[in-house]
Amino acid sequence: MSITASPRVIVFEDHSGLASALTDLLEERLGYDVAACAGCIEEAIRVAHVERCDVAVVDLDLQGVMAYPALDELQRRGIPYVLATGAMPVDIPGRYRAPLVHKPYSAHQLERAIREASGQPAC
Repeated sequence: MSITASPRVIVFEDHSGLASALTDLLEERLGYDVAACAGCIEEAIRVAHVERCDVAVVDLDLQGVMAYPALDELQRRGIPYVLATGAMPVDIPGRYRAPLVHKPYSAHQLERAIREASGQPAC
């Protein structure tokens, strides 16, 4: 019998309450293993550089600093990501465009965006 590991996700979110709720949603409702969570740009860059994962969920504004350097690292490593943000698509530079969920978002919206980012068929 083979055991299939849950997909691993990293979360970049600076609001601790939202990060906790997002972690619970990802693990308990959507079946992901949250490998790491970062709340500031320095930690996000470090996590993006070293953590083994299948996808990332990224708030663009981390304590007033745009998460673009962390997105650069995710792109360099070929890790797909979802933008979970209040930013408007027109305000996001083209090179960082990705599946987007606007806060507040539902579990269904997040799952659909993760599937899109990962190249999986929609349910």
